[in-house]
Amino acid sequence: MMAKDGLINSSLNFDRVVEFPQLKESVYVDHAGTTLYSKSQIEAHHKELLSNLYGNPHSRSQSSQLTTDAIDQIRYRVLQLFNTTSDEYTVIFTSGCTGALKLVAESFDFYTENNCHGNKNEIIRIEKCDKEKVDEVVDDPGNHEFKVKSGCFAYLLDNHTSVQGMREIVNAGDILCVEETTDDNFKIHYVKKGKSEDGNSLFVYPAQSNYCGRKYPMKWINKIHQGQLPFQRSFPWRWFVVLDAASYVSTSHLDLSLNKPDFVSLSFYKIFGFPTGIGALLVKNESADVLKKTYFGGGTVGVSSPTECTHINRSSLSDRFEDGTVPFLDIIALRHGLDSLKNLGGGMKSISRHTFIVAQYFHHYLQSLHHGNSQQVADIYCHGDFSDPSKQGPIVNFNLKRPDGSYIGFAEVDKMAQLYNIHLRTGCFCNIGACQKYLQLTAEQIKDNFEAGHVCGDDRDLINGKPTGSVRISFGYMSTIEDAQHCLTFICDCFMENKNKPNFAQDVQSKQYKCDVNKTLDSVITEKQSYVPADCLSSSVQSNEKQDNVPCDLTLCSNKASDQKTDSHCTKDLQLVLKASSPPNHIVTNICLYPVKSCGAFEVRDCEICDTGLKFDREWMIISESGVTVSQKREPKLCLIKPQIDLVRKCLILRYPDMCSVTVPLDSSDQGQGQQSILPCVGKVCGDRVNGVDCGDTVGQWISEVLDKQGCRLIQQDRTRSRKCKLGKTTDDTENISKLSLANESQYLLICRQSVGDLQHRIQQNEENPNFELENLLNRFRANVVIGGGLAFEEDGWATVKIGNNKFVVI
Repeated sequence: MMAKDGLINSSLNFDRVVEFPQLKESVYVDHAGTTLYSKSQIEAHHKELLSNLYGNPHSRSQSSQLTTDAIDQIRYRVLQLFNTTSDEYTVIFTSGCTGALKLVAESFDFYTENNCHGNKNEIIRIEKCDKEKVDEVVDDPGNHEFKVKSGCFAYLLDNHTSVQGMREIVNAGDILCVEETTDDNFKIHYVKKGKSEDGNSLFVYPAQSNYCGRKYPMKWINKIHQGQLPFQRSFPWRWFVVLDAASYVSTSHLDLSLNKPDFVSLSFYKIFGFPTGIGALLVKNESADVLKKTYFGGGTVGVSSPTECTHINRSSLSDRFEDGTVPFLDIIALRHGLDSLKNLGGGMKSISRHTFIVAQYFHHYLQSLHHGNSQQVADIYCHGDFSDPSKQGPIVNFNLKRPDGSYIGFAEVDKMAQLYNIHLRTGCFCNIGACQKYLQLTAEQIKDNFEAGHVCGDDRDLINGKPTGSVRISFGYMSTIEDAQHCLTFICDCFMENKNKPNFAQDVQSKQYKCDVNKTLDSVITEKQSYVPADCLSSSVQSNEKQDNVPCDLTLCSNKASDQKTDSHCTKDLQLVLKASSPPNHIVTNICLYPVKSCGAFEVRDCEICDTGLKFDREWMIISESGVTVSQKREPKLCLIKPQIDLVRKCLILRYPDMCSVTVPLDSSDQGQGQQSILPCVGKVCGDRVNGVDCGDTVGQWISEVLDKQGCRLIQQDRTRSRKCKLGKTTDDTENISKLSLANESQYLLICRQSVGDLQHRIQQNEENPNFELENLLNRFRANVVIGGGLAFEEDGWATVKIGNNKFVVI
């Protein structure tokens, strides 16, 4: 969408640097996952909490009444957002959209009662207390007193996993998954085929697909009520509609005065980022009678007896369904999120227009990208041509392809995006139905992929060359055209093979961003001091000068009794003996330790081998204030932190340019007098939960100053609780499974100079700047062992490697 003068009109009405300082230099394009909260929003919430005394709304004090009144005002604001009133809809606060859907599934009454003489309340009581009795009555043809019949539950194929989960607890006679083939035509998949007859039926569909942003017709709501959609012909009963609006309302205006679904589910963090863990179910008052609640919690009943099966629910619908004390402080925080939509976004209609322009810009340019051989760079999964904001939301879903047409796995795209500080989403986005539809996967293929080891949320992106998921980029009201440009530039830089690449960095800010990213990465990687060479590990004084790249006299010494005969001194004729036809002309040129994960290398001439690999390799790691492992991908400065092991003083020394060094005992339990007591810590490395101990405040404050981030800590792995290597063939012999330090996947990383030299040659041929040093490239791989000699890439065929008397298995 362009303005009349041909220029893109997508400017923000606020200073993004001020309102969203958490972005810094990040490009955040996962707004369909969660959008961002603004600074003014959080500050206003904090100010309100510090200025008012809010009590439990179930009490009767002044503070309690203040809370109750504030919650009532928020309910009014929520209804106002969707252009309706309490006369038509009731707001029931839930834990989120999923909680709202679960509430409907648990309480929706699929039965109808025909009882001319009995008491309706008695029938409901029987239904609640004993479902088996209800089934007996239904199956008894001789009972003409009353009959209970069950309706149908149907949901669209393109739906969130939470909707699929509803089928497990609904009491429907038939369960259908319906797939739209053409406009208003559907293919029916019978998930459960029963005996639906004259009951209440329920259809669930998303207002907007969280997978690709396709907006489904609001006219379906009325058609469902009238029984006019084709799949309803076999089920001509009373139909109700659940509209999953979580994705839609994050950037689009839902007008409930025009479209009146019976139930609407949503999550507020999707709309304005904060608070999380709070959503709502909007119930049309006329449809509330089909919700039959069984469980009751505190605050939901007018009276109950602990000694008799008797209770009476509260008359208010919201009071009846909000079990226990609602998260009242989070509900009160919604006021400031709603304010931010108006004050910053300009209202939902303005937000919808702005986000569509940015997404359309990205979509159209992505669609235009081609490799040098005219093969398209991306397969885009979209319903339509991305021209109508009433049919398409600000979500672009795609997979990238190589010039030969083969797919690039989404995990590879995600890893490269992290290097560009781009935050996007990959996988199936908790919508396996849409994934199945757009990736053309059969149910059998989904099961086969699972048998092959693929599960939701993992990085198994390609199986037999076919993608198991995709890449999703989505925009919010604080997104800009520059965000879209950065994403396009990233795709062109990393995955487009074409000498004539477009330049999306059209303004100074975009050009500066790209320059800053590349400059940062290059500076930390080419830094001459990233290696800390050492004559041997036991030296108390280490050299700061880089050694010449010549074959060194090296050995790997084992601490196992069977290997004690290994010479601890270096020999000139040290060879690498291979289980292959390669001649024995390989030599070890470098041995490097990385004592602190993601920090600089410590180069040694010999090193002891322990049960997790090279001793002291990846034994420490840095975590943030929130306990998350800090890596180079997010903190390039880590490359400039130079660890050094001093066995004489039994300490780890950390150095950083223009700062005094800091010392940590090699065993954290050996800290001396005056040190803070060591606390156990738990972190994660490659999905594994690791146990360690905090190395104290002194080094923590030093790291925080280096990284300019408060609350950083240095953690040493608990040596008694190592991890297990998951690579290689599975075995039942657990004793032979390799143990790991804090390394990602394996004990050692070996690299060959000849292979890196070949890569260097290829880079120099394709890059404008051919001055790309071999040592620079070698350092990027962060290998423990560097080998010289032989042919490029012959190591790909090695099964084992032997250095001295030590044998290593390639995995």
